[in-house]
Amino acid sequence: MRILIYGAGVIGSLYAVLFAETGYDTSIYARGKRLEFLKKNGLLYKKNQNIRRAEV
Repeated sequence: MRILIYGAGVIGSLYAVLFAETGYDTSIYARGKRLEFLKKNGLLYKKNQNIRRAEV
């Protein structure tokens, strides 16, 4: 199943990570400064006291 998250804010990013970790083909729609940040840094999130990075 393919999933598109429309909006890469806090909630959209959280759902994107959760869906991707469970095996879904997940995409995020972003624009502006958030898009540039994601292109440069990826999606950063914290899990089990470790900071992880998901490629975008």
